[in-house]
Amino acid sequence: MSATRPVPLPEGGRLVVERVSDDAGLAAAHALRLAVFVDEQGVPVEEEIDDLDAAPTTTHVLVRDRERDGEVVGTGRLLTDPAHPGEVHVGRVAVAASARGTGAGAAVMLALERLALAEHAVPGPDGRPAVRVLLSAQVQAIGFYERLGYTVSGPVYLDAGIDHRDAAKTVTVDA
Repeated sequence: MSATRPVPLPEGGRLVVERVSDDAGLAAAHALRLAVFVDEQGVPVEEEIDDLDAAPTTTHVLVRDRERDGEVVGTGRLLTDPAHPGEVHVGRVAVAASARGTGAGAAVMLALERLALAEHAVPGPDGRPAVRVLLSAQVQAIGFYERLGYTVSGPVYLDAGIDHRDAAKTVTVDA
């Protein structure tokens, strides 16, 4: 992996998003995920860190807070499968407890959606590039995803001992 690369967000804000492309960035993503999912939520570490983290079809992002000397306050990953063009899966979205409510989670999602659209879109029904973003939402976070335009469907199921539901959104290039 090489150095991290910025992912465009609205300029001038306190949050900066970068695409992880080196071992240090992946370690920072893991550290935040361990703090949120393992320490706070009790997810077993062997279920949190998996082989998909290092897969060539996986993209990770970090959100840093400029007002906290660039501290990593958010992360998420984008999984792709060449057998399913135009469809991606977002997961492992984590925000530091101290940064919840700052927009860090929305910044993670916006960055992942922009990357998905730029790199994995196919022509939609109207001919514009489109990508279907799928995710497993923790039930306690459903409101967050719905505010971002995701449609939640299906029954509640357990994943790592936590209630989840499926959610999806189609992202397109603005007309």
